[in-house]
Amino acid sequence: MSSVLCMTGWQQPADSLSDIAPDAVHFDYAAYDNVETMFAALPRAPRVAVGWSLGGQLLVRAIAGGHIWPGALILLGAPFQWVADAHFTHGVPQVVADEVQYNYARDPESMLAGFHTLIAHGDTQEKSIIRALNKIRQVWKNGAFWLGELAQASCCDLNFSVFPRTVLVHGLSDKVIPPANAKMYAERLPASELMEWLGCAHAPHLHNPQSLRERIRTYV
Repeated sequence: MSSVLCMTGWQQPADSLSDIAPDAVHFDYAAYDNVETMFAALPRAPRVAVGWSLGGQLLVRAIAGGHIWPGALILLGAPFQWVADAHFTHGVPQVVADEVQYNYARDPESMLAGFHTLIAHGDTQEKSIIRALNKIRQVWKNGAFWLGELAQASCCDLNFSVFPRTVLVHGLSDKVIPPANAKMYAERLPASELMEWLGCAHAPHLHNPQSLRERIRTYV
């Protein structure tokens, strides 16, 4: 089995991180409709776990819950908490989350086209990233479940003392998950490195794959 475990972002193909980790286990969490069952199926001790967006948050929750024990963790644009509340002000308003879920349920193809534009918005490579995302656009069978999971999940109460060394890569132009989310992780993780990329939006692996390939190689 590969020494690298990858988990992609919401509504992206399971192997969408293959350009930065071609030999990894690209775990298809979209095949599940139960979080605990999905956690139980994860490889237990990869040398490095890499998660983009929702995939990154799920890895954080899996580590905090004792389901996996990677030697290192790399988070790409991962949400600490997507929806704002009284305890976390860096997320989207609840009304926006409700609208996103409604639009996805009503017309997922149209919603995803707009979402891909938002993922790339503000990136110095915006047009090429949109083209790349639209080439692999698909509608998940369990997409609504995982969007709902993202909307209700928070990392505020997790135990971060058990975490391995963690690299946080977040685009300063990210319009999907504000960079403040990465700062929240960095404040709580015992051994973290925060990399904030200028001119990068919500797809660091498409913005600068070479840099991420090199970083992953340092752990394997």
